[in-house]
Amino acid sequence: MTDLQQPSCFVKFDKTLCQGHALCIRACPTKAIRMADKRTVKVVGQCIGCGECIRVCDDGAVSAAAAEAGSFAKDQVAIALVSPVLYAQFPGVMPKDILKGLRQMGFRHTIDMSYFLEIFHYATEEFISRNRESDNAPWPLISPVCPVVVRLIAHQFPSLMPHVLPVLRPAALMAREVKQRIIPHYRESGEAVALYYINPCPTKMDPNCSSLAKQQEIPEVALGINDIFPELSHQVELIKKSDGMQFDQTRYEYETCATGNASMWAMSGGEIAEMDFDRSLAVSGLEETIAYLQKIELGLFKDIEYIEFRTCREGCLGGVLTAIDKYLAKSAVQKMIKLFGLGRRLTRENILRMYEKGHFQTEKSPAKLIELYGTKKASLSLESMQQIEKTMELLRGTDCAACGAPDCRTFAEDIVRGSASLQDCLWISAHSTIKSKRKKGEITMTVNDLVKRFGLQVVAGDQGLDRQVEDGYCGDLLSEIMGNAPEGCVWLTIQGHQNIVAVAVLRNMAAIIITGGQTPDDETLEKANQEQIPILLWSDSAYQLAGRLYSMGVGQSEEG
Repeated sequence: MTDLQQPSCFVKFDKTLCQGHALCIRACPTKAIRMADKRTVKVVGQCIGCGECIRVCDDGAVSAAAAEAGSFAKDQVAIALVSPVLYAQFPGVMPKDILKGLRQMGFRHTIDMSYFLEIFHYATEEFISRNRESDNAPWPLISPVCPVVVRLIAHQFPSLMPHVLPVLRPAALMAREVKQRIIPHYRESGEAVALYYINPCPTKMDPNCSSLAKQQEIPEVALGINDIFPELSHQVELIKKSDGMQFDQTRYEYETCATGNASMWAMSGGEIAEMDFDRSLAVSGLEETIAYLQKIELGLFKDIEYIEFRTCREGCLGGVLTAIDKYLAKSAVQKMIKLFGLGRRLTRENILRMYEKGHFQTEKSPAKLIELYGTKKASLSLESMQQIEKTMELLRGTDCAACGAPDCRTFAEDIVRGSASLQDCLWISAHSTIKSKRKKGEITMTVNDLVKRFGLQVVAGDQGLDRQVEDGYCGDLLSEIMGNAPEGCVWLTIQGHQNIVAVAVLRNMAAIIITGGQTPDDETLEKANQEQIPILLWSDSAYQLAGRLYSMGVGQSEEG
């Protein structure tokens, strides 16, 4: 496979840990991952940051491309942007103690997202209410909160981009507010400032990635919750044991702690639970998200006003960078809801004044999002599509991923695009090697070789065990065998009467293998000994043995 590697803004691969299981290749929803030399994993397509490759890799060879905990400089003003998911990782711990723990770790400010979740709530309700009357919006509207969903739509369902709610998501509102109100204060004194989004998944973009650097209103650095969890747990324990650590009073209203209403956002259905409309759905899980987007593309759910999508099961609590089990975290959220209640801190009137000024509208049009996240592949001509179909006829269609592509059709497309060779298919490569060596006389195989390799039982004709095996054939109808079985083949059958020996002699076969636990007649054994035709027994099905024989090159014809 030729090198078309592109850097991923979201994940990284460790060749030294990779065992070549190819699970990440199959899991990628955009088929963006390829493998070469059984270990070298590459991103050759559009990575949308879903983290499924991290989730399925048991070897730890795939990880998030996030900053390491404690990576900020001591003289830097580090500002933590905190989502409610972090609080759910500490059952029984008050959110204010978690924010204190972050301060102890070195963060100057700890910005709670709850404030901006309420702003998004009001803005979304207002947008839907106004468009319900004007009927200008395409129904259903799709939540923009999960960036993976937006990228997935741009990549695979571009016709649905107008359905994405044109309201800035809470993380963007939070980052913008910090940049406008907090950062200027430190810039005046010449202090360096960095934003750290404490993240439950790898989907928050890396600003150093060229294609994503054009994005606006984003945190600058991503930290995985699982990376900071050990140190934060330690600090939280110290705080719990103390009489109460004192910190400077917060200067901004969004540095206070979460409400129960905001806590719900961490789990699936939390976004729509307290919104002021009834016709809504919540869908979680990558496969489910894709399935429902397909249904929307077909014109279904037009009677639904708003759909909350999360590609992680159970919502952000199921993110691959979380630290505890998602169901334990869900239980913690439910307890926080009981503790804090479901009230909102902000009033609708203040938010509506900002809404009228366009304060919450996203600046990125559907076309711009498609440009950023859509497929970067050149379109294929009709002739190229025909070449793909012809290539598919040469492949076995098992989607084994041994070639380094997720499935045979993607592999065929890679070949047509010039990024892969037909010989990358292990089956075709082995097939070609065996044919070549046979032509040169470099490999030979005897009946006795098969006996030793597969533990076949010899019941007759042991004088012919040195016969050369040239091919294989499987069948039980004698007339078919007489017409089609090649010379020098081993014949797999369940027949046991003496006529099979006569057929084997006439077709100059190497041996007869009786499968399925069947046994030959005494007359058959006597005839086989006379003709020196080996009769071998195999207890399992002919199908199983045929596959094993084929892997050794038996039955791979010169034309195939």
